[in-house]
Amino acid sequence: MFIEDVIEEYFYYCQAKGFTDKTMINKRQELRHFNTYLSEKRAITELESVSVHDLKAYFRLKQKSGLQPQSIVSMYKLISAFFN
Repeated sequence: MFIEDVIEEYFYYCQAKGFTDKTMINKRQELRHFNTYLSEKRAITELESVSVHDLKAYFRLKQKSGLQPQSIVSMYKLISAFFN
């Protein structure tokens, strides 16, 4: 499945669960960045092709960009919830 399609399905799921508008904005923004990273930097467009190494590389990139550890933990939890 294409990552973009799965992300859209995930948003429908989150809305059905009753997440707030602010939470949905945060989820959309972070998953959009993650999807852009996967497609542009790793040439990945299908969910099945994402590996643990891709995830770790994304988090390292965020660390190197100066993101605070607390923000990285929040981002990790968001992306982890998406994959669960």
